[in-house]
Amino acid sequence: MSRGKNSLGARALLRAHFLANIGRVMGAEELRLVAGNISEWARRVRELRTEEGYQILTHNDRSTLKPGEYLLESAKPQPAF
Repeated sequence: MSRGKNSLGARALLRAHFLANIGRVMGAEELRLVAGNISEWARRVRELRTEEGYQILTHNDRSTLKPGEYLLESAKPQPAF
């Protein structure tokens, strides 16, 4: 299966973008574009949270975030369960 012009998968692209922007609130549109404009970008973000343990916060975690906003607070993943 071809991934187009970028050899990195969407999850790796999103991981690198979050790690390069720790503490900065990012919107859904920005993350979708970072992921290569794929429809499953949100699933890749959830995988970073659940499978890799990154503490990516949303409006469900912090009242100051609006729906569609994401924030990585720390580069250190928590143990995934």
